[in-house]
Amino acid sequence: MANSDALKSEDSTALPGKQGDQEIRAQFAVADSNVKPQTSPLLSSTPPTVAKALVKAYPYLLIVNKLLAVATWTNDDYWVNVVLMCLYGFAVLYFEILVTWSGHLILVGAVIMYAVLNNKIVEETNLKPTLDDVVQALTTTCIKADILLSPITALALTPYDIKRLLFTTVFLTPLYLVVTFLLIKPRSILLAAGLFLLSYHSGYSRVTRRLVWKLKITRVLCFYLTGLDFSQARNSSLFAAAFAKVQKSAASSSSFGGADSSKPVRFTYVIYENQRRWLGIGWTSNLLSYERAPWTDEFLNESSSIDAFELPNPDSSSSSVATSSYVQHPSMEGAYWRWVDKAWRLDLTNDGAITLPSGKRSKTTANPTSDEGFLYFDNVWKKPSTEDSYSKYTRRRRWVRTAELVFKNTGDFSTNSATYASGAEELSSDQSATRNRKSLRFAEEPEPLSDATVEAAGIEEASDKKNE
Repeated sequence: MANSDALKSEDSTALPGKQGDQEIRAQFAVADSNVKPQTSPLLSSTPPTVAKALVKAYPYLLIVNKLLAVATWTNDDYWVNVVLMCLYGFAVLYFEILVTWSGHLILVGAVIMYAVLNNKIVEETNLKPTLDDVVQALTTTCIKADILLSPITALALTPYDIKRLLFTTVFLTPLYLVVTFLLIKPRSILLAAGLFLLSYHSGYSRVTRRLVWKLKITRVLCFYLTGLDFSQARNSSLFAAAFAKVQKSAASSSSFGGADSSKPVRFTYVIYENQRRWLGIGWTSNLLSYERAPWTDEFLNESSSIDAFELPNPDSSSSSVATSSYVQHPSMEGAYWRWVDKAWRLDLTNDGAITLPSGKRSKTTANPTSDEGFLYFDNVWKKPSTEDSYSKYTRRRRWVRTAELVFKNTGDFSTNSATYASGAEELSSDQSATRNRKSLRFAEEPEPLSDATVEAAGIEEASDKKNE
């Protein structure tokens, strides 16, 4: 024992410069076997096959993300977009010279770019990204792809709109041929179109488009070149009028304090079905590109068909369109629409223009015939008549359906507790005449809704009548 103590003392004294005569030793914490390495929560919930595929797709997501960033002008350096536009313009203007003198060099450059891109993919794969990195890259790519395609998706083109656009384009083909052969060269058209698309999402281009779109001649020109009305949102006039009246009712009831602002409010939506007679075909919903749509409201604003019509509930896109022009009243928070009628019903009187036989009690029907309830017009929607003849080429009929706006603190549906918003419009022989404004009347104790009284309910529109 004494010998071991002597050896320790000798070892300690044999190490000069170690903070006196004390020996310095490293201390390590005891490893806890229960502590597991931190991993992403996605790793435990994602199947291995899916995780492996996502990791392999990560380099390609980065490349697509870079390309979308340049296309949508969301990258950090805008000079990349400027250089790209210059290269595009140079390639279009001097295409023959480039192909003649340096076509082989362009092919070699494309092969070199592919090799560099392949090396980039290999480097990104060797970094072994986590699932969180892959999900973030995928989310960013989807967002930028939505931005890139937003000009097309925002149009919300229906099959009728596409048919109308195709018809207008074919109709204007002679004009296009005259322009390309006599006035503007195809190279200039290709250059202008390419530069417009490459700079579409830039800040300067967005501001310029907004300023130009404020000019009425721009909107009219776009309408006649495409046959589409870009300034009107489908069903927006109906929903805007309904929400505006509810806002006014809620504000007046809260100011006077006598009315219960939580009572359901009913509106009767009115949609007109328009048709045109074609020789050899008969009556169809295919109308001319410059006239009204197959389905419109009372003021000729385009509307959805009775099969595709949706109420402007908070989870639908129509709600944001209708409520974007005013500040929502506090009492309307949580309010939602629901149908009172089970289906759309045809107004057999066509807003009082058709006289029914004395033996027919109901003025509406849910199952009309193909020619029932129509009011006939000439080729330009003039001279209305209740009878069809060879001089009548257009016709329309009136569909109605009642909906109810239920507030958050309102209980189950009750007919006696509902408040009706009613109004009426008079049918004018001249469709271009100015409409008369009607006031909205609220009934404290309305009678139950029946087939014979459906046509008495209407909505008050806030927009002026749209010219054909």
